[in-house]
Amino acid sequence: MASAVVPLPKNRALIALPTDELLDEFGAGRHSPGSGSAAALMALLSAKLSATVYKISIRRDHGDAAQFAYLLKQLEDVLVPRLKTLFQEDAEKFDEVILVRQARDLESDSAAKRRLRERALRLLRQATDIISEIVRICSQLVDYGIIAFDSGPDRVRGDSGSAISVAIAGAMSGLFILKLNLESFSEGQWATDQRATVDRLQDMILNKQAEALARIARLAPADVRSAQSSFL
Repeated sequence: MASAVVPLPKNRALIALPTDELLDEFGAGRHSPGSGSAAALMALLSAKLSATVYKISIRRDHGDAAQFAYLLKQLEDVLVPRLKTLFQEDAEKFDEVILVRQARDLESDSAAKRRLRERALRLLRQATDIISEIVRICSQLVDYGIIAFDSGPDRVRGDSGSAISVAIAGAMSGLFILKLNLESFSEGQWATDQRATVDRLQDMILNKQAEALARIARLAPADVRSAQSSFL
């Protein structure tokens, strides 16, 4: 017999947990927080890495300080707060999906079972919308990382390269989730539109991944030596 699903504690801000505790939450063998929150967490890490490059660039008067200041403000005032919200919302929404699915599976009355099945699908649609937004933000963060890589100091290209890479990883994680979620919807205009959207997002992320790989290929040995030296 399957064990009962343990619900996520209400009003618990996961992002505020110490790192070790947060990692334990991901590895606790529960359904939530899960892959959607992980994608949001990768996006947050990408945003913070790009922010570091922008701050170093401004402090060193390197490049277009006005552009860096604008992008930094967008990261800190818009994208990071939104990602923190999405991080929590995904954990809570998927928690609802699982709990309703569990109730559906335990229900013996056919009419009640059907209502629970429909409710689970409605909740899954909401969860899918959350993931779609995370993927779009990850795609945007790839661009922020590329700007940091191309225009920031060479000596912090490790940070900007990591910002690009982790944003791509977050986007690809989200694409996995979107494809899996859509398997639960066999028909309907919403599902058709979502599948087309996912295909477009996938093409966009693959193109951005190619841009990232091209920048790795362009790094010369001198660039590598410079990146390994201290930037302080």
